[in-house]
Amino acid sequence: MNPTAICSIKPWRPIFDITFDWVIIFVVAAWTFRAHAQLGPVALLFVGNRQRALGNLLHEASHRNLYRRRALNDWLAAVFLAPALTSDLSLYRRLHSRHHALLGKDGQDPDLIVPIRDVKAGWWSNYLRQLASAENWLGSVRGHLANPRLSWRRRGLIGIWWAVFCSLLVAVNGIPFAIFFVLLWFTAKATTFHAITMFREMCDHFGLRPGGIYSFTRDTITRGCWRWLIHPHNNGYHLSHHLMPSVPHYRLPAMQKLLSRLPNYARHAVVCNAYFRGGFAVIRLHSGTEEVN
Repeated sequence: MNPTAICSIKPWRPIFDITFDWVIIFVVAAWTFRAHAQLGPVALLFVGNRQRALGNLLHEASHRNLYRRRALNDWLAAVFLAPALTSDLSLYRRLHSRHHALLGKDGQDPDLIVPIRDVKAGWWSNYLRQLASAENWLGSVRGHLANPRLSWRRRGLIGIWWAVFCSLLVAVNGIPFAIFFVLLWFTAKATTFHAITMFREMCDHFGLRPGGIYSFTRDTITRGCWRWLIHPHNNGYHLSHHLMPSVPHYRLPAMQKLLSRLPNYARHAVVCNAYFRGGFAVIRLHSGTEEVN
C-alpha cells in the first residue's frame, strides 16, 4: 500500500464506527433498564468500554482522521462525540497537539504520567496510584469541565447538548429511562471508563524513557478480548500513530506492517504482544526500567 492510500479515508467508516458504539450503548442501557438491573456491573463494563471507544474516535477527529474536510470532521465530533464525553474538540485538539510536539517533557506534555520514585515499585503500584488520583478521576468524570482553559461559552454548549439529549431520551422512552441512562453514563465514566482510560494511558508511554518517539512510545499489538476492552478502534498502535498521525485508525495495522520492514523501526521500536503475560507484555515495562529485552 502506497503512502497516499495508507492515509486515505473510507467515507462510510466514521459513520459506521460512531453508530456501532452508540447502538451498543443504547442496547445495553435499554436491556439493563428493562428488568435486568442485576446485570448492572456488566452494563457498566460495556458502556465504559464504548465510552473509551468514542473517546478514541474523538482522538481521530482531533487529527481530522474522520474526514479530511474540517467542517464535516468537526461537525461529527461536535454532535456525536465530544459533548457526550463532556469534552470540547477545540481544547482537545490544542492539548493533544502539545502531547505530540512536547512528548515526554516534564511539565509540558499534558499526557505525561510520572512514575512513583521507588525503583522497586511495579506497574500495578503505579496504576493504582493513577487510578486513585483525585485529579485523574475528576478528569474522567467531568472531562474538560474540570479544565480551567475551557471557556464558559464552551461549557454552556456542552450543557445545551446534554439538555437536548436528555429531552430526546424522555421523548423516546420516558423520564425514568432518561434518568437511568444518565446515571448509568456517569457511573460508567466514574468507574469502568476511568479504569480503562488510566490503563490505556499507561500502555501508551509509561515505563519508557523520554527523549524521542521510539524511546517513549510503544505499539501494543494483541488479539482477543483485552484489545477490544483496552484499545478499541486500534488505539494500541500508538507508536505507529505518533510516527504517522494522519493515518486513520482502521489502517494502522497495515501501517505497522509497513513500518516493521524499515530497519529503524525494527531496531528501535518497542512492540508488545500481550498486556499481562509473556516476556513482551506491557506490564513488564515499569518505573522507567526496560524489562522486555
